[in-house]
Order: sequence, then structure tokens, then C-alpha cells
Amino acid sequence: MTVTVTRKPGGITQLFNTETGRVTYKCKADSAFMLIEAFGGIVKFNQKGAIATVTGHITALESCDVLKKGHPDYKEALTAIVAAHKEFAQQASDSCQNEIKELENKLSGL
Repeated sequence: MTVTVTRKPGGITQLFNTETGRVTYKCKADSAFMLIEAFGGIVKFNQKGAIATVTGHITALESCDVLKKGHPDYKEALTAIVAAHKEFAQQASDSCQNEIKELENKLSGL
């Protein structure tokens, strides 16, 4: 069995089982939001350790809610998702820039 682990914006980790095709999203933060098409809306992870699982056409939620378009909290949740993606992208950019600087320093030392 091979499980690919990917860090996602907002304190969510994605685990993909290549054998079963099962995708599990686990919340590492106290709470988080994530747009997941399989659930047809925004999944609200209500607590640390909350899980959303997708296997084929089967979906399951543990300590999560689904906010659909038109829900009173949908816009706020989408705003939180945008902010989390921006922060995630900035951190990735900063990390890459630091790596480039380190490599350039090594190169200049040759």
C-alpha cells in the first residue's frame, strides 16, 4: 500500500491511498474550511482531527459540516479559504526563494 501525503492550505493534510483510490482530508488546525467537489460545497472541519473521506462515489464526514452556496456562512467560509490559499502560496514562495539563495551562495563559492 502506498499513501501519498500532501499538505494543503488551511491546516489540512491530504492522504491518498494509491491502491484503493481513497482520499482522506484530515484537519491539523483547530478548525478549517476546504472546497471539496465530492461533497458539493465547502467542508467545514469543526475540530482538530476532523476527517472528510472520498472513495469512488462514497463520501464520509467525521466532525465536519458541508456548506452549500446560499448557506449564510458560505461567503465567510470562501473568504477564509482564499486567505488560507494566499498564506500557503506565500509560505511556499518564501521557502523556494530561500532555497534559491542557498544554491546561489553555493554556486558563488565555487
